[in-house]
Parts: sequence; C-alpha cells; structure tokens
Amino acid sequence: MGGKRETLGQKCSSAGQAPINDIINTSQHTLIVKLHLQLSLTSFMAGISKSQTHLTEKLHLLQQLGYSDIFRDEDSPAVFRYRSVVDANTQSDLHLLDLIAACLATGKPGDVVIAAFDKRKQISLVLAKSGSIDSADYAATHAFLSALREAKSWVDLLPFLATHSKRNIDKRVSNLHKSITDLCDELRSTAMDYKFSSMEEEFPRSGLYRKAKYPEPPTPQRFLYDLIGTCISESTEFEMQDNAFSRSQYIELFGAADSLNRSFFLAYFVANSREKNLKYSKFNERVERLKRRLDKVCQYAKINTLMRLVRRIPNIPFRWVEDHLVGTGEELLEICTDPMEVVERTLGHSPSPRQTDALLRRCPDLSRNWERRRSINPRVHPEILVILHLSRPLLSLSPWNNSTYLPIGCSKSSCLCCMSWMESFNHVTGMLWVTSGSRGKPYDHWALPGAAGEIKLVQRWRDFDTRVIQDVDWRLYSQLDTT
Repeated sequence: MGGKRETLGQKCSSAGQAPINDIINTSQHTLIVKLHLQLSLTSFMAGISKSQTHLTEKLHLLQQLGYSDIFRDEDSPAVFRYRSVVDANTQSDLHLLDLIAACLATGKPGDVVIAAFDKRKQISLVLAKSGSIDSADYAATHAFLSALREAKSWVDLLPFLATHSKRNIDKRVSNLHKSITDLCDELRSTAMDYKFSSMEEEFPRSGLYRKAKYPEPPTPQRFLYDLIGTCISESTEFEMQDNAFSRSQYIELFGAADSLNRSFFLAYFVANSREKNLKYSKFNERVERLKRRLDKVCQYAKINTLMRLVRRIPNIPFRWVEDHLVGTGEELLEICTDPMEVVERTLGHSPSPRQTDALLRRCPDLSRNWERRRSINPRVHPEILVILHLSRPLLSLSPWNNSTYLPIGCSKSSCLCCMSWMESFNHVTGMLWVTSGSRGKPYDHWALPGAAGEIKLVQRWRDFDTRVIQDVDWRLYSQLDTT
C-alpha cells in the first residue's frame, strides 16, 4: 500500500504498449496525413477542373469548326489491323464485340455501348454505356442472350432488335439511303465502262439471293443496277417495326446491300475513287461513307456467329461496369462567353485580322452557336470505363503477357479523345487495347479520367490525360494558325 503508484503511461509501458504520448502523437500524425491527402485531393480537383474546362472549350470549338480526322485510325496503335493468322482470334473477338455493342445500343441520342471479354478465368462479357446503368439494361441483356440461345437464324433476332434497337436500325437504313442516293449516278456511270467478269467472280456468295429473285440468270450489269435500285427503294422511308412486313422489307434490303457490299465492282469503285480523286477528297469521303453504311446495315447478319458462341457457352456471365470513379473531370461546366478567348489561349496571342477573317468565313455563326450551348456536362466515355475496370486486375497478373491484344467492341466509332487516351495508356502500361476504328471526331462532353486513371505500379498515369490535352491543343492550333 505504501508503494509508489504507477501513472497510466507507466502502466501502458510496463504492459508493453506505447505510452499515451506516443498514442497521441500517432493519432496526430494520422490526422495530419489525412488532412494532407484531403488538401492534395482538393488541389488536384481544382487543377483538373480548370484543365477540364479548357479542354471542353477547345473541343467545343473544334466541333463548331466541323473538324474530324477521318483517317485517324490509319496510323493509330489503338486500332486493330489483321497482319497474320495469329491475329485471327482477335479479329473474330472484335467482330463479335462490335456486334454485341450494336445490338444492345438503342440508338437514342448519346447512347453508346461498349463490350469486352474478361478471359481471366471463365469467359465473361463486360459491358459499359454512356449514362447511368439501370434495371432495363440488365433486362435487355438477358433478353438478348435468351433470344440468341433460342434462335435458328439471325432473322430470329429481328423481333428483339425491332423493340430494343429500332432507332439504331432506322438511323442506319436512313443513312444508307442518303449515301446510295447521293452516289447513284456515279455508280451507274462507272458501271457503263466497267468490264464485268463472270457472275460468281463479280458477286461472290450471292447465289441464294439471285436464285430467289430471278427465274432466269441476269447479266452482271443488270444485277448490279437491280441491287442499287433495291437498296434505294427498300430504304425509302423505312421504319423498323415488330411485324412480318417490316422484317420482310429489312431482309429484302439486306439481300441487296450484302450482295452489293461483297461485289468486286464496289471494291473497284472505292479503289478508283482513291486513285482518281485523291485520298482526302470530298468525293472519296462520300464513297468511303457509302461502304461504311453498307457494312452497318449488313452487320446484323453476323448474329449467326454470336449464336455459335452462345451455344458453346450457353450461360455466359455478363456484368455492366458501375464503378464509382473519383477525381475525374465530370461536372456541369459553364464555358467562357466569348469563343475568341479560346482562340487567343490556343494561339498564345491575339489572332491576326487574317486569322479572324478565316475563322468567321469558316464558321459565320460561331458566336451565336457558342452562346446557345454554354452549359456542358462531360462524362468519362464507356471505352475508358471498360479499360480501367479490366486493366487493374490484368496488370496484377504475374507475368502479364504484353503481346496480347485486348479488343473492345463499340456501337459507335471511338472519338478523337478516346483514341489519344488509349494510345497513351497502351504506351505507358505496355497493354494492347484496340478497337476496330475511329472517325477522329471531337466531342465536347468527353471528361478527363483524372485520378480515376491511377493504377498501382504505373507511375506515369498522369500522362494519359496529358496526351489528350496536348493532342487537342495541337489540332485546334493547326486549324486556327492560317498564317
């Protein structure tokens, strides 16, 4: 009883625990670290907010100028090119994924669907879209996969497409109508001087269509004229409906479009437009557009290959990417009031009278159009959502095979910024994410992934965004610097 009493700190020490002062110091240190991280995040968010605003303004100006790099994919490492038989699986997967994305896209304004395979264990389907995911997306995916399991032919998927993808199909058919009507005279005049070979050589895999359409075999020239005429007539005021007449009309259009699309004549027509009218001419652009639009109308017939996949994996699991991203450029923005501010910031000086005149001649309604849409809400595009979702677990694999292509299917060609970001991502990480192509279009609703792009063991993750900012800046500068 008369012994010396121990303090609480001494008791803790004698029990092998940290003294109370150490505990207090540790708590203070933890608090300081948390405050430092919070301040760093606040500072980062302020920085990305400014970067996002400037990027959005420049993308908006590029849109107003009607800019696009239509040959963006020719030298892009993020665009897949078949080089040898070892690439066959990637090519097959890419076609399947593009088709899945197209079938699940509704065609509503801004609706874009992205698809990829996760092959780490059991193969599964990974999906992402612009906008929020809801129960309707899961229901549509279940209905789509169920229809594939039960189908005997791609035609059996038309009821699903008529209800879920009606707008998408209507838009594709309408665009084909515009292109083939636009080039009808050129197609027919070229055919007059074209030297046709045999029907089988000129129109491969069209035998069943010809047998159904003609009691007597037509000449190759007549068959070509009939194909053009059928594409025009069947696409006129077309509207996809869930009934027998509408399905019959689409099948009729497909038969003609597919035979024309596979023809040696069309291949000659496309090649000839490049040689005679220069690769970057307006006429060549119209011809390339016709080819793309024929491809899109014919794409749904490839559902037969999807049916084989579903038979092989009848209960293929799928998931929609719903990751919560922090530190991105996503926020409702108010861009500057005067587009000339963006011009001056890009050039680094006030534009010369010549530059101003050139800009206003190219876009006479610039100020009015700019004022109409000053509130913009950028979002991280679904291609990037899929890449970030799958790259973290893939990069954690040991060893990671960096020679493996990672295809992404898109319901719509990837935009200018997505391609720049993917190229930088591939370069920094050593991965090989690829799409089937890009039209190089700028979209002002593209959001910087920012801190959401941070990946463990990848120190240069900030380069992903930096590359996009620099690329957009350079492209806008080249459009404005006319001196």
